[in-house]
Amino acid sequence: MQINFFPIQIPFDQFHINTEPFSKERLDELRDKFNSTHSFFRNGDNIYISNKEGEDGIEIGSPVTRDVFGDEKITSALIKHIFFRTFKDRFPGYIPVDFYPFRFFSRKDKDDVIYSLLPDYLKNKVAYKKLIEVQLRKCVLGNQVRFGFTINIKRNWIFNKTCKELASEGFDITGLEVLRSDYLPGLKGVLAPDEELIGTVKKVEGEHALVDTNEGEQLHDLSHLSIRKTKYNIGAYLSYTLSEQKSNQILAFIESKRHELYNAEHLRNEILSIAGVLFTDKNSDGETVPLLFKNKDGFCFTVDNRMYSASNSIELKTPAFIFDYAATKTDSRSADSGLTNFGPYDSITFEPKTPLVLCIGRKENRGKFTSFLANLIDGLPNSKYFKKGLHKKYEFQHINKIIEDINSDDVDEYLRVIKDIDKKPDLAIIEIPSKFKRYPDSTNPYYRIKAKLLLLEVPAQFVTSEVIANHNEYILNSIALQIYAKLGGTPWVLPSSRSVDREIIVGVGHSWVRENAFKGAAQDRIVGITTFMSSDGQYLLSDKAKEVQYADYFKELLRSLKNSFERLEKEFGWTEGDTIRLIFHIFKPIKNVEYEVVSELIRQFSQYKIQFAFVTIGKTHPFKIFDINQRGVPKYYGSTELKGHLIPERGTNIFLDSTTALVQMLGAHELKTDKHGISSPIQIRIRTPEGNFNTDIEQFLFTDLGYVVQQLFSFTYISWRSFLPGEHPATMLYSTLIAKLLSKMRNVQGWDADSLNFKLKRKKWFL
Repeated sequence: MQINFFPIQIPFDQFHINTEPFSKERLDELRDKFNSTHSFFRNGDNIYISNKEGEDGIEIGSPVTRDVFGDEKITSALIKHIFFRTFKDRFPGYIPVDFYPFRFFSRKDKDDVIYSLLPDYLKNKVAYKKLIEVQLRKCVLGNQVRFGFTINIKRNWIFNKTCKELASEGFDITGLEVLRSDYLPGLKGVLAPDEELIGTVKKVEGEHALVDTNEGEQLHDLSHLSIRKTKYNIGAYLSYTLSEQKSNQILAFIESKRHELYNAEHLRNEILSIAGVLFTDKNSDGETVPLLFKNKDGFCFTVDNRMYSASNSIELKTPAFIFDYAATKTDSRSADSGLTNFGPYDSITFEPKTPLVLCIGRKENRGKFTSFLANLIDGLPNSKYFKKGLHKKYEFQHINKIIEDINSDDVDEYLRVIKDIDKKPDLAIIEIPSKFKRYPDSTNPYYRIKAKLLLLEVPAQFVTSEVIANHNEYILNSIALQIYAKLGGTPWVLPSSRSVDREIIVGVGHSWVRENAFKGAAQDRIVGITTFMSSDGQYLLSDKAKEVQYADYFKELLRSLKNSFERLEKEFGWTEGDTIRLIFHIFKPIKNVEYEVVSELIRQFSQYKIQFAFVTIGKTHPFKIFDINQRGVPKYYGSTELKGHLIPERGTNIFLDSTTALVQMLGAHELKTDKHGISSPIQIRIRTPEGNFNTDIEQFLFTDLGYVVQQLFSFTYISWRSFLPGEHPATMLYSTLIAKLLSKMRNVQGWDADSLNFKLKRKKWFL
């Protein structure tokens, strides 16, 4: 396996660097005087100085000795500054977009997808170009800690026309979102101007635009504004200056090229080509040699121009699926075939066996709606995956339906039907038009209907009219799975851990609530507190459903854990001396305060031996994995055409160090078509306390990365939204879905989240 990581060679363990005591005034003074030749950066209470091109007689600060890896923050800052200045020296015509991550656009015409389609007067004014991004990372390679650069390539719009130019051309910018461009102090000609999305143009007044912003209406000079670089905005301009037909042709051409641009082989070749340009040079004999990056203080390094071939990995096993309490009914192939053969895991104890289902559909679609319901409940006799239907596959005794018609998609029609029912149903199946997705959250009929039903403690399954008219066995199979879970069922479980007495996996998800995308918009991070699952994947409960602002997160976490602990120890008969392992799947990097929260929990439950780990899971990282031995897999069964060339199989993993691993969740077989490019792996990291912390915590930390990665991989097979494995574990998926729904329903009149804390607590109402 190869990763887009290019190791850095540093030929020493220690280095000398000049430093001065930090003060903002002194840092500003140094940058003002010497910024053209020196780099200055702060670390702690000191200013560190790198002399790249200054005269030998200029001495700033006092020399100190630092360790390459013992003082890695200083080392990494020095590498970034030397790389940046070397790039500017070698390619003086380039203006990088950002210092870090270091980003710049290619200047080659061939890297502009639409160059040949534009008239000369628009070439390089409007473009869809290659954007190169370079980041610095630290990994353990062959038991040795190494710095290295990652390279990634994207395609972004370039639109080099100000609103003043557009106005002079007669193009109407009224109603369009605009950016304000300003150079950061001292960086004109060094970095591209900083752009902020400020609002929408209300009208143009001479040389100015009146912009509706989050701070109110403001006048801005047209020469400082540009339209937001979106497909819609640029398409509108191209339609105006060329023609609508030509604009559509250009936009369609970009779409037709996407699979080629993001094809794994093409992407890998482009990355290697960029590495050659950035990290190598020609010697006097014309031979390609590593480029020496250096400053005048003696710090230097070279960078490999080949991707690192990684071998530090483990074999991740697809879990077996269990369908009875004794674990005698298992299927190692798929959960779907196991359900068909054995029925659901909790069939013996599941209730209700004769659920009452309220079905609300459009009167004009009555025939299609009743046909859909019949196929969902009774199955499709000629299908491969859904012959039994919801009724027999999930071993219901009988499913009782109340079918109600509505004459329109007005929300009051839905609410009237719900209000008039005589007996509370166990579930509701609701037909809605797809246009509901486009409505704002506060007035969206979907959330108003869902909120009304949840207040009655009735989970709901929404189905669009389009799906009802065009359903198939795959759609019905997934809907039936979701319905069983929403009724409180457990379709299957996984083999459980035998290494401790009790193990609980806690998912903490989140959702952003932001008024709009413009500068100054009010925003809150809403935290999903919390989902609890056992090591076999059983959904134990979600603690009191509540969305909290991020500032209240830590207090709420302790309250949630304490309440859930008390409930679980009673229900499952924990005994004094039991070992309890808590593994938190969490959305954010951990601060020491979270460790203090769990430490407080340990103190309150001292009768148990508690271990814990905080594990972050995400795709916000720069790594890509390539399998150079992957020739591709058949597009479909029996096909001779292939897809997924160079894309690793699902479960391929690379351990970057003792706490961090990459896992490819969407492999060659998971690609729906050959037009899909390579996806980023999931980064899994066990977090450990940093800086000043109570060292007593260390004895409680669980740090087995291999165990955590395998468990997390297994948990991607139990989302119960679909039979297909997901990218994220059910713990994170569930808690994030809860947070997202709560944040969207918070503005629905009459909504009260307390309704979720009784009969719905153990039901997957949020799927």
